[in-house]
Amino acid sequence: MKRRGVIGRAWRQMGEDPWLQAVAISTMVVALAIMGAYLALCFNLSQAAGRLLTGPTLLALTKPGLSKEEGRALAARLAGLPGVSSATYVDKQQAMERFRRQLGPQSELLDDLESNPLPNAVELVLPPDSAASPALSRQIKQVDGVGEVVRGRPWLRRLDRAYAVGGELALALGILLFLGVVLVFSNTVRLAVHARRSELEIMALVGAGSGYMRGPFLVEAMLQGLIAAALASLLLWGLFAFLAAPGALPWGINLGQILAFPPLLPPVLAGLAVLSGLLGGFLGVGRSLHPREVL
Repeated sequence: MKRRGVIGRAWRQMGEDPWLQAVAISTMVVALAIMGAYLALCFNLSQAAGRLLTGPTLLALTKPGLSKEEGRALAARLAGLPGVSSATYVDKQQAMERFRRQLGPQSELLDDLESNPLPNAVELVLPPDSAASPALSRQIKQVDGVGEVVRGRPWLRRLDRAYAVGGELALALGILLFLGVVLVFSNTVRLAVHARRSELEIMALVGAGSGYMRGPFLVEAMLQGLIAAALASLLLWGLFAFLAAPGALPWGINLGQILAFPPLLPPVLAGLAVLSGLLGGFLGVGRSLHPREVL
């Protein structure tokens, strides 16, 4: 009963001043949209980096005249070598099709080629904690059917280190953004407290406890946060859908292949909104109510 009473009082407070609620929720939407855009950007960059870090580390170019069946058999032999996680045979047609997909709208530039310059090759993936050593390259080159061994990603280890450092920086920036969202919620609650200053003074005079006065503001902040999180999620979904649409950006830029709306973003934003509302509510109410009114 007491819990339902606090929620009911919070709903009544929200309905008493629609203009104040609109301003508060709009401010929260902007703050949560910025936070959500940052989280979505981190998600997409993490996905892209993961694809790069798990891509082929070595390329074993096959000798001329090797058939597809012989190429697949060669990949099976190379996959059994110590220090090789997997090996996949990719002929020149498959490599060209993949290259066209990666180029997107610019793939028409390849139409002027008289022949396919890409080689038949076996893509080898090494364990994440190992590097393409010269000894392994020599061992692969000695396998019958291998013409040449190319280090497909000599910068892979540097990229791995940069990815780790970038993750730490992203976490630090994310914490700062979250604190900024909490501050926005805190200031919003302070405005609500000041708008009801006279009512709170009367409640304090008749002996209302601090919990009785604080409760509706905390619940109100969390409810506002949930509404703002839903609106921010819709805003970001629409923005991502627009940016990923073909022809939405000039110069043939297509972000559809690298930009995706994270499916877990709405519940994550909702959780952050509730937590921010709770923390911001405590800060805002504690700073705004006079000590004699809350004791």
